[in-house]
Amino acid sequence: MIYTTGTIAISGNTLTGTGTNFTAAGSLIRNGCTVIAMTSPVQVFQITTIGSATSLTVTPAANPTVPAGTRFAILLSDSLSVDGLAQDIAETFTMYQRYMSGFADVMNGTSDVTITINGTAVTVPGQKSLAKKGANSDITSLSGLKTALSINQGGTGATNAADARTNLDLGSSATKDVGTATDNVLQVGAFGLGATLNSTNARPISPGSSDQPTGYGYWSATENIGAFPGAWQGVINVRTAGAIYSQLAMTGISTARMAIRVSNGSNGFTGWSEFYTTTNTTKASDGTLKAASPVARIVKSLEECQRTDIAEDGFSWCGCGTANAEAEGITLSRLDVGVYVLTGSAGLASEGWQLLPPMDPGGMGELGVVEAEQTESGGLTIRLFKRKYILSEEGEIVKTKGAPIDVPANSWIDVRLDMPEDSIWKTRASEASLELTEQPEDIQP
Repeated sequence: MIYTTGTIAISGNTLTGTGTNFTAAGSLIRNGCTVIAMTSPVQVFQITTIGSATSLTVTPAANPTVPAGTRFAILLSDSLSVDGLAQDIAETFTMYQRYMSGFADVMNGTSDVTITINGTAVTVPGQKSLAKKGANSDITSLSGLKTALSINQGGTGATNAADARTNLDLGSSATKDVGTATDNVLQVGAFGLGATLNSTNARPISPGSSDQPTGYGYWSATENIGAFPGAWQGVINVRTAGAIYSQLAMTGISTARMAIRVSNGSNGFTGWSEFYTTTNTTKASDGTLKAASPVARIVKSLEECQRTDIAEDGFSWCGCGTANAEAEGITLSRLDVGVYVLTGSAGLASEGWQLLPPMDPGGMGELGVVEAEQTESGGLTIRLFKRKYILSEEGEIVKTKGAPIDVPANSWIDVRLDMPEDSIWKTRASEASLELTEQPEDIQP
């Protein structure tokens, strides 16, 4: 075996190598090895000291000096002596010992490890500092990980639960359970809110019954509230523990009307109290609100009317005037100066106010005197007169009827009606009530 890597120069007893590695593990270069310099003529030397990877001491001294760049050969197995063999074996064991020590450092290292292989230093990461590659499905522990994985890396960017929730934009509800207990996050269906209605939690019971669930609940029931026409449906029940207090709310099946009643557990339920809205009130021609429905508004004609608000709040044109939804189906017509006919109703309202004369929109009072009478055909004839004041025999000023006049362009006549049982509104309400009673067991709220 010979070693020929690189070139040499020899001056005296000093050999200097270029591109050599005389100290490489396992190279078997040792004291006593023969060095042959390829000069002309060839010169032969023996190694007495290994100084470094590029320096040897040899004997005898070079004569003449060996120039730089000279090729050479070191005989590695030129001796079969016991000493030579022992040195070869020791060198080989030393090489393997260095390799094994380096590999052990790599396998157990938690940071970068530098090892020398065939005389070349190599730096590699310690295996305990690495996660396995691929899909990472075989990783069971990252005990050496000191830095939290970022959200982009699939982590939370934190080393504790509180900071992780902050980084993930989780609010205080993230630490609460879902349920009905105190301090829980309210779940769908808790206390009946958002639950699917069925035969258990939406029983067809009377809203006045004591058979009501504690807490918040929905139920399905119909009831006529006072003199208001049409069926009503319960939508929410609020009842405290022990059933001491209850609050019931009802809405109309086919109209946007709502009423409530309450109970303190000892005096029973109060009567129903209806909310006043644009559905069950009317705005008179002077802007004041009147509890009313069904209602019609009469003018001379659509073309001459100057009030744009006459057809607002659910009112629609039906001839020479408008009607709200509950009066749908009536017809208004003008026969003569100050004479108007209304057909399709059941007459003037049987309770409450019936007629309002045209009112000054500026708040200055009435603009005429209005009266109505039932016709033989079942309609209503409505007449409007000028206001006339006379002095009575007792010396009092009395308002009376003057000449017939048409409705002023800036106002209207309000008429409150009763409607027949087969009216469009009542028919629709009856159908809705029937549909409710025939609905399937499971009902979506």
